[in-house]
Amino acid sequence: MGQARITVEQIGSPIRRHWKQRATLIGLGLNKIGRQAELPDSPATRGMIAKVAHLVRVIDGTRPLFADIEANLAAVDIDQIKQRLEHLLKGYSTESPVFDPGVFLYRARKFGPRFNKSTGITYSDVTYPPKHLVPLGRLNRKEQPVFYASVHKESVFFELQDLKAGDELVVTFWKTTERMFVNNIGYTEPVFRRLGAERTPPQWGQAMASPGSNKDHIGLSTIPPEVLAMALSRDQNRANREAFSEYFMRTDTDIYKLTVAIGELHLGTINERDQFAGILYPSTRMWANGDNLALLPWYADNHLEFRKAVHVLITSRTETSFDINYEDTAHGFDASGKLKWLGRMPKWDVQPGQTAKFTVAPGLDEDGDYSVDKNGNVCHWEAVDDKTGKKIDPS
Repeated sequence: MGQARITVEQIGSPIRRHWKQRATLIGLGLNKIGRQAELPDSPATRGMIAKVAHLVRVIDGTRPLFADIEANLAAVDIDQIKQRLEHLLKGYSTESPVFDPGVFLYRARKFGPRFNKSTGITYSDVTYPPKHLVPLGRLNRKEQPVFYASVHKESVFFELQDLKAGDELVVTFWKTTERMFVNNIGYTEPVFRRLGAERTPPQWGQAMASPGSNKDHIGLSTIPPEVLAMALSRDQNRANREAFSEYFMRTDTDIYKLTVAIGELHLGTINERDQFAGILYPSTRMWANGDNLALLPWYADNHLEFRKAVHVLITSRTETSFDINYEDTAHGFDASGKLKWLGRMPKWDVQPGQTAKFTVAPGLDEDGDYSVDKNGNVCHWEAVDDKTGKKIDPS
């Protein structure tokens, strides 16, 4: 097999720059804006490109590959797709958040004839489904479940399709108990522009909406030194990342074999001790203004704590908002393994002669619940004994 080749295009002028930059352009077969050259993909070529990275770009050759895979999806399986894409991961890297314990996640499920409070709701009803009920999904193969959840409570209402006034659902609240490494797909400017996001793609390590996050730089797999020497230029790395993100964030379900392949390629080994717990990706149904997680079962089974369930009634909805009523809540399961509903929402019990002071506190409450004030700030109610200053817990 012949050596891999890359195409480079000159996009800037060396005028008023050091003469060595023009010499490098000539060495690349360029020296004219718009001129392209096909070159061996070698460490020497990559080194020359790096010297004039501000004047050239590597032509993205990934789009025809993705288009060809999509055109032939019916004839290939997920593993064959991965084989065709895995060479794109040589030198590919991404920055992802690392969540410390204590992150809250949210799931929702709509009531129906076989899923409602009358029939009884068990733990297995609100976590990931049994394998025989699992269809092919965005990040899972058929009969291979993952724990899909949202990082923001609002997202779960948009993720359930066709919710309308009068519908009822159960929203469950979960808390992580162990550090969580996740990779991410879809956080690029082109994807956010296409979806009409009101935010810019997050830069991991800056102020984040979720608690307990910090920056980490993670390569997708263990790369041998000789492969690292041929790592892709910044332009090609960005092009590959944008191609992965563009196809992964497509909303048509008939390309799920491709999105599963992309997701599995992003779940490589971090190091000998750690592995990715899942994939973080923007919510298409919230126009990339919310975030979803697909967690692998090993993490969900061992490191997620159920906090509560809330029975919600949809009273009205528009394209961009919902009005809801909280009808009931449950904080655990009874002896038969079914959710133990209170028959009401929690309330503060103020004893005779006791005076309570109610305040709006910033952030989430102990179960991960919250409201959003008129200024967009996340907050919740707290009550304290006016004399002792001790917190009064709702029950």
